[in-house]
Amino acid sequence: MERVFTEQEANALLPRLTELLTRLHDAYGAAVESASAAGRRVASSNGSAAAAMSVSAAEREYLDVLNEIEAVGVVVRDADSGLVDFPALRAGEPVYLCWRLGEDAVAHWHPRDTGYAGRQPL
Repeated sequence: MERVFTEQEANALLPRLTELLTRLHDAYGAAVESASAAGRRVASSNGSAAAAMSVSAAEREYLDVLNEIEAVGVVVRDADSGLVDFPALRAGEPVYLCWRLGEDAVAHWHPRDTGYAGRQPL
């Protein structure tokens, strides 16, 4: 069952999310670099299964942090920019509270079917 956040609950998570999203951003960059190197390893190994299945420490860190964030009920939309959504209700309708790493507080929402482009002030 999906967790539903109030604005206050979402804002209370921001210090921890700031830490986690910073780690996620760093791990994302390292994982992209690692994936590129892994692609070169797979190509040079003639596509061996062992080379293809190797997962770097950066990729594991990325997945661990992503899982930690998602376990709280927060939806990561863009690991690179730190964009997340908090499932919420507005006038009884399901919406997302929207926040990006670096913003002072959760101050926007959008309907579930519009995404970031539909962001509106609270």
